[in-house]
Amino acid sequence: MKKALTVANILNQKVERIDFDGEWYQAFKQPQNKGVWFIWGSSGGGKSYFVMQLAKELAKSRKVLYNVLEEETDDTDFIDRTESLAMNEVSENYLAQRYEYKELVEYLQKRNSPDVIIIDSLTYFLNSFDDYMKLKRQFRNKIFIFTGHAQGANPRSELETRVQFDAKMKIFVNGYLASCKGRTIGPNGGQFITWKEGYEKVRGENN
Repeated sequence: MKKALTVANILNQKVERIDFDGEWYQAFKQPQNKGVWFIWGSSGGGKSYFVMQLAKELAKSRKVLYNVLEEETDDTDFIDRTESLAMNEVSENYLAQRYEYKELVEYLQKRNSPDVIIIDSLTYFLNSFDDYMKLKRQFRNKIFIFTGHAQGANPRSELETRVQFDAKMKIFVNGYLASCKGRTIGPNGGQFITWKEGYEKVRGENN
């Protein structure tokens, strides 16, 4: 039987955090260096661009795998984002491939597998919430970032909604603005502009 923790045990635990600074810290503070993120948004709102921006930021200090499922790795949109965000600057820590569930589990069991796994998107990868929980528990010290689709301001499917509720970090992207609704919200209230020109254009058209 596991020993019940005292208050001292809880407070003395070593917790690692992601060392965000600058605009990343202002929006998201310093989240724990493990667990699940869920990022959702409608098509054309800047979600894919933001996710790759986040991949680059994380790849500055840890190994990142971008699991491309909605697109192909040779799609021009994916290639263009890779080029425009200068992902070559983090090429030592950044990888991309298309892995189905069993393939990814096998890959992550290997030595020196990535610390961060971006799964784009959840509904192309998971068949059930049970599969999600198995993956999360098997690799509890990794960061999983799932992307999802939106219906209005909410996740589109029941499975996406369940993952959203379970995730530590929840980020809604709309109109080139990423809004943090998770457990660590930065000093500016959790707002990250993914593309300034697009953000200003959308706001100008709505005024």
